Amino acid sequence: MLIVQKIVEAFVLPPGFFVTVTLVLGLLWFKSSKGKASLLLLFSLFAYILTTSTGTFLFVRPLEKSFRKEVPQRCDAIIVLGGGVLKGPEGYELRPHAFKRFIQGVELARTYDAFLIVSGGRLPGSSQQPEATIMAELAQRFEVPNEKILIDAESKSTYENAKNVARIVKELNLKELVLVTSAIHMKRAKMSFEKFNVRVHPYPVDYLCDYGPMSWIDFVPTGESLEANMLGLHEIVGLIWYRLKMR
Repeated sequence: MLIVQKIVEAFVLPPGFFVTVTLVLGLLWFKSSKGKASLLLLFSLFAYILTTSTGTFLFVRPLEKSFRKEVPQRCDAIIVLGGGVLKGPEGYELRPHAFKRFIQGVELARTYDAFLIVSGGRLPGSSQQPEATIMAELAQRFEVPNEKILIDAESKSTYENAKNVARIVKELNLKELVLVTSAIHMKRAKMSFEKFNVRVHPYPVDYLCDYGPMSWIDFVPTGESLEANMLGLHEIVGLIWYRLKMR
């Protein structure tokens, strides 16, 4: 009974509501206007894919499975790419995706006794504190020595992350580098570092796709699936753009 309740809720509340409304309207209009009805039904199908695990299998999982964690025997520096900040009641803080990257980077830096390179600026037109400085301050609270923290507070994109960090590692002659970012973002990030002739060991974190056994929840709309699929589409568009840009 609880499963039935959850399924009904999923289709009458957003984001599933939009799947239901367009599907019903498409079916009602099919006799009177097949053209409009077909468009609505196609939109309903796309909305269903975008809000369920069907979409994560198409848009997210292929990106997340592009790389596995590489753990070298020794490491000179851990590179952590920013993933967004927000201003809370007590000041600026990392968004959840950024915090997952950060906490894993800190753990690796402490394990290897390596430099922690944090990279991330502020959004264009924003007066917020640069993300890298927020990460650096937080790293000190996690007992990473200040002299082990290297900051790139200028980057506003993945391409700039790679460009600015490449300058830092080359100036300090750092060779063995581990790159920490969200699994869905790793392909574009690694591509960017290769553009600047920097070899990194990928260490993907923050997985969005559920790799457990398939269940009924995979077939109903959820906000989590919508967020994951939107990020997946963002990365696909970003990869296409970067490949054109790097030719």
